[in-house]
Amino acid sequence: MNTNAIYIFPQSQIFTKQPDSEFIGIGNEEISFLKSTLYLNLLDNVLQRKDKVDVFCFFDENDKELLPDEYHSNDYKIFFENLSDKNDVYDKLATKEFAAYKNNILIFSDVIDIRPAALDQYINLLSIDDETILIAKSKEGVIGALGFNNLASNVFHELEKSDFNFDKLLSINNSCNQFIHIVNDVLIVRNISNFKQLYSELSQKKSTEYCSQEMYERFTHLFIEYKDLLK
Repeated sequence: MNTNAIYIFPQSQIFTKQPDSEFIGIGNEEISFLKSTLYLNLLDNVLQRKDKVDVFCFFDENDKELLPDEYHSNDYKIFFENLSDKNDVYDKLATKEFAAYKNNILIFSDVIDIRPAALDQYINLLSIDDETILIAKSKEGVIGALGFNNLASNVFHELEKSDFNFDKLLSINNSCNQFIHIVNDVLIVRNISNFKQLYSELSQKKSTEYCSQEMYERFTHLFIEYKDLLK
């Protein structure tokens, strides 16, 4: 067993093809395809470091019978939980998995640009001090990844209360005893504006560092389908 663990969480159901008010103008099936591709892309990057980390993939319990074959692998453990109550999921993890690893990193599956090398950086930062929190956030201040090595039990509840917004979190928890490392400008794809940012981001050569040709072609399918939304 490794001393480092990574947990990948979607915000909600992926495969049930439900409408999402943040993606008005995109069909339910394509929203599901987008969220699934984001998940697979992140998983690809994480698995490039599987010699250093144990990987735990979470999905909503309503997706259990719909999980595509491409997600089945012996390289990681799969859990199905009620993601509408993430605090309960975090509490379960705190009693078992979190305690079993020196460094824990939670990443939301709609984060696009976390390179394998960035995961090395996260682990190294967490190894500097025994009381460390690492936060990766978007330009808008939305937290897309959280790493810790000795986390106070109330921090996850405070994160939920803050809706994973960095500024709100600081206002709620202004007496944090841990050292906080901040990683800025990760891209989180949760609305049409982010979808446009994704199109711009993947048009740059540097995107090959965290998006394989296979994933790029999946995203391109969506960009062609909804090219009018990208204007």
